[in-house]
Amino acid sequence: MERHLLHRYGSKSGAVAYRHKYERSLSRRLSNRRELAVVDQALVEADVRGRVLDCPCGAGRLTPTILARADHVTAVDLSAAMVDEARDALAPLQAGERLDFAVASVDDLPFDDDHFDAAVCHRLIHHLADAGARAKVLAELARVTKKRVVMSFSDATTFKHRLQSRRGRKRRRVAFEPAQLREEAARHGLVLRGQPRRLNGLFSLVAVAVFDVQQERPDRA
Repeated sequence: MERHLLHRYGSKSGAVAYRHKYERSLSRRLSNRRELAVVDQALVEADVRGRVLDCPCGAGRLTPTILARADHVTAVDLSAAMVDEARDALAPLQAGERLDFAVASVDDLPFDDDHFDAAVCHRLIHHLADAGARAKVLAELARVTKKRVVMSFSDATTFKHRLQSRRGRKRRRVAFEPAQLREEAARHGLVLRGQPRRLNGLFSLVAVAVFDVQQERPDRA
């Protein structure tokens, strides 16, 4: 699954670089602010509260935004170095018992069924070109979550993606049309609510979608 990303983010230096990635220029800081605002809007739409999973948490960039809505956040990443960076970055929040951490893969989470009220999976699915790998992630998010899943993806209907395709530009990330993501998620009991929220269709591929978790499914019988 996302293990192929460990060569980039599994080391201390890689995790530190990722932690400060969105601070390196004015444009990145502005984009980060916009992205957090879009995620927050999705959290409001999803009525996120209670216990929430943040996976992959990276260096904890989204965690404060989630904590503002949730009672408790569990920040999880496959990279132990990244979890260490997140722990350090989030220490000033003094969240105490409202925040804990774990090292695990999102396709094999060490939590019981329905452990969380909601889950946030940000900037991961677009790395998974293999449909089987995506299926494992979607199934696992649906398994550990009772109500809602907030998930980002690269939107193939954005102007930026169409321009890149026209130019023949190859990217490692995988872009989806919302209908494709809706169909794949539905196979695992995740029902798309409304339309995904785009970060900026002209300059970014990022979109954020909210899914309802269906409780009446064969694998939950």
